[in-house]
Amino acid sequence: MRWLPLLALLWSGPAAAYEISVPNYGSSISGAPFAIALEKGFFKEEGAGVTAVRATAGGSADVRNMLAGDLPFVESSLSGILAAVKHGADLKLIAELSHSNAQFVWVVAKDSPLKTPADLKGHKLSFTTPQSTSQGLDVLLLQKYGLSASDVPLVATGPYGAAITALTNGGIDAAILAEPVYSLNQDKLRPLAWVRDVFPAINNVVAVTSAKVAHEQPKELEAILRAHRRAVRFISEHRDEAAAIAARVYKLDPAVMRATMDGLLDHPAGGVPFWSEGDFNPADMDAMMAAMKLMGLPEADSDWRRLVDQTFLPADLRRDLGK
Repeated sequence: MRWLPLLALLWSGPAAAYEISVPNYGSSISGAPFAIALEKGFFKEEGAGVTAVRATAGGSADVRNMLAGDLPFVESSLSGILAAVKHGADLKLIAELSHSNAQFVWVVAKDSPLKTPADLKGHKLSFTTPQSTSQGLDVLLLQKYGLSASDVPLVATGPYGAAITALTNGGIDAAILAEPVYSLNQDKLRPLAWVRDVFPAINNVVAVTSAKVAHEQPKELEAILRAHRRAVRFISEHRDEAAAIAARVYKLDPAVMRATMDGLLDHPAGGVPFWSEGDFNPADMDAMMAAMKLMGLPEADSDWRRLVDQTFLPADLRRDLGK
């Protein structure tokens, strides 16, 4: 893939209004702070030109979406970013937006004979897109239970809705979903295992921009991250209102959204908060790198720390990343 020519098309601002890209926005709960920031006017108040959020399928598609368009910022999986860098893209990691994968759950149909992940041998398991977080979690799950890809074929189904369709029609035997998709469909599904019960915190998504935008529009990036931080705090401090706002975007009953948010806030993976105010947690980032290594991805030998630029974060969120 030819990444460098695409960089010339990247957003070069300033712009009065623009979109940002968030994987599975409206289906994966990790993007909820962006819904809050839009509704509450945090982007505008902080001086950012964000007026809409563009949903993508996740993984490397997010980075391609940014490089091929006019987006200054995307939320993406770490593996997709590192793959783009290996192909020549000049990118910077500017924040960690979700510290864990506590929102993910492996599910089967209600009448499935599968009872635990150990029963997956000989059965098909879904993930969203190549190099996505969901693929990495599938690989980690198989390793934990002494299984391999030859024991359990992994099938890319795209968006979570497609995975549910494949599951109910017998195209796959188990699927990995993210909240609130599971809660919305729990009448026909049964949890096989929750990621938060199986693994400690593993990085979910990070914020990425190009070196060009980082150099030319630092104030815009700072404003976006301040707005996101305010939204994360708002979710914790005003749960009913936050749930009502997110429910409209995710097309859910506010009570279901509130229960989903409560589960993530009150039962974090390994005690690590699900939503990040922007600060990097080296332990969960390294855990994702370990997952990528198990996947056999060539970018697993990359140094993610080399790509980090914390200058767009408030001073109190900047961390020593270690080695």
